[in-house]
Amino acid sequence: MTTDKTHLVFEGPDTLVYWKESGIPTVPLKSTIDGRTLLSIASASYPEIRCCHGPNEWEGGVVHRLDNPTKGLVLIARSQKAYDALMQQQKKDMIVKEYIAETSSGRTLDEGFEPFPFFPIEDGPSAITSYFRAFGPGNRSVRPVWANQRHVKGKVYTTEAVPEEDGVFRCTITKGFRHQIRSHLAWAGHPIIGDTQYGGMESPSFGLEAISISYIEPCSGRKLTISI
Repeated sequence: MTTDKTHLVFEGPDTLVYWKESGIPTVPLKSTIDGRTLLSIASASYPEIRCCHGPNEWEGGVVHRLDNPTKGLVLIARSQKAYDALMQQQKKDMIVKEYIAETSSGRTLDEGFEPFPFFPIEDGPSAITSYFRAFGPGNRSVRPVWANQRHVKGKVYTTEAVPEEDGVFRCTITKGFRHQIRSHLAWAGHPIIGDTQYGGMESPSFGLEAISISYIEPCSGRKLTISI
């Protein structure tokens, strides 16, 4: 990358893909909150993205979000028709997102984590699968749930984790839950570097980046894969 600031990676007739820097929100939390977000940056050049939205109109055409500390690629629709088509793809697990996660290992599980029920992810490709529940003060964190029947409800979410090198994993998801990759890797004993919320070692940088996104372009029907 030539810059660590938020910038456009791909422009299509009905979609945009931006690279979001670490430390800024993808969208505002509420319609009344102003500030520097991916949406505010992108809409300065492409104001039409504010005219399409889902249930929260202040989120514009942003199809999926990244946590504030996570950097990488975000897909944005340029019209309501494109947005609706992409949301249908997302519901059908047709939008595939890849991340690179830099992790540490050798720690004890934090409070609220069940014992990890799968094979060690450092041994080879793994599918980490769970439900999720909110956890902690203000429900700021989440915990994967697999065995506790009290919390086994809602949707099941899967993170495919492939070891790349020592402590580095390539993670793939389709639909995603808040903090999904962060909590799944922590559950597996490999918290993301810089992610102190989930037991990661302190670091000036945050070790999670969205590096690729694949989807069907609504206007043409062609499959696109945008990668960095």
